[in-house]
Amino acid sequence: MSLAVAGLCARRGSRAVLTDVSFTAHPSEILGVIGPNGAGKTTLFECVAAVLPFHGGTVHGEPLFYVPDAIRPWPDQTVRWTLELTARMFDSRLDETLFADLDLVALQHATVGSLSKGEAKRLDIAMGLSVPRPVLLLDEPFDGLDLRQTRQVMSILRRDAAKGRTLVLSIHQLRDAERACDRFLLLDNGRSVAEGTISELTSRAGVSGLEEVFLALT
Repeated sequence: MSLAVAGLCARRGSRAVLTDVSFTAHPSEILGVIGPNGAGKTTLFECVAAVLPFHGGTVHGEPLFYVPDAIRPWPDQTVRWTLELTARMFDSRLDETLFADLDLVALQHATVGSLSKGEAKRLDIAMGLSVPRPVLLLDEPFDGLDLRQTRQVMSILRRDAAKGRTLVLSIHQLRDAERACDRFLLLDNGRSVAEGTISELTSRAGVSGLEEVFLALT
């Protein structure tokens, strides 16, 4: 497996944010992390990526890269400059196909600070895909994208996973999660409530569909 998290616990001050969270993610797999608002999804990503400290448990796996939600790196620099630098930082060459794949061709000479929400999101995804790490964490990769762009990005992420990378996505919209992901980790109140494929989760909950699983188990 590419990533194994066991018994992860984290606090913010005196408040427990994560309590005994465990899951695994495998090569060529897209794992969707879902849960209610405040369930701990972003905190989990930050702890796994060593952005925030955790106070118990273990994180084992291959090197990873984490793309937070709504970041605007180097706002005065261009889209092309940002992607080229990101690739060079990891001793890699920029994959030029990312510009066409993510509709960034016309934006490559625009400054990062001038981008709309959806444009910035596509840049964030391109940054993640340009880093040659076996595990990629993407926080809300479809936020700000329209229907066509969402489907386009899903196709790109599936193509990337098929090459052997492990993708872990935090997704708010359950219909997007059901279409994009192979397996799911369901969080609630900072705990891992369930993990498995859609068929495994629906069988456990005795319902049909990811939305009904969500309602039944959280």
